[in-house]
Amino acid sequence: MSLNLFIIGPSGCGKSTQAKLIAGKYGLTHLSMGQLLRDEIAVGSVEGLQAKTYLDSGNLVPEELSYKVLTNALVKINNKNFIIDGFPRTYLQGQFIENYLSTQNEPLDLIIHLDVTFEEIQARRAKLGDEFQDKNRTDNTPQAMAARQKFYDENNGLIMNYFEPKNLIYRVNGNRPIQDIFIDIDQKILSLSK
Repeated sequence: MSLNLFIIGPSGCGKSTQAKLIAGKYGLTHLSMGQLLRDEIAVGSVEGLQAKTYLDSGNLVPEELSYKVLTNALVKINNKNFIIDGFPRTYLQGQFIENYLSTQNEPLDLIIHLDVTFEEIQARRAKLGDEFQDKNRTDNTPQAMAARQKFYDENNGLIMNYFEPKNLIYRVNGNRPIQDIFIDIDQKILSLSK
């Protein structure tokens, strides 16, 4: 059985940490939308150069550019057995990826949503300091982080409203230790194969 998973939540909520644990247990390819874009920037591709101007200012990369980078990465792994963190971030991105997978005869199995309060994220940042910061990011300024939080707040409800009636959202309390969160997510993934 293939597993096509997504993990979303506010910036700094621990998506990548959980995605790595899930990928490790289930043998999935872990794709991070942010990292895919940063990789394109690193190799100086046309898409990377376009993305850089947006990312550096903390703005969202245009949909079409995100789609191209993401689908190029998915084609390389036959569009299956993956966990993508940080996507979809908008209702339109959700519709896009659902339709894209459908054209590849692949299901969208589950979108895991980490429910983490802004206060908890701030506390983690304060506690971990430099450790918390992703050294590969050029957009870790307070202004850029605030912009990402605002964007999340404005768009998250629309994603929930679209996918919850389809039973494709699993909300998990992310204000807890890493292992506790992972155990809950793991139980949910195991239930998908029943």
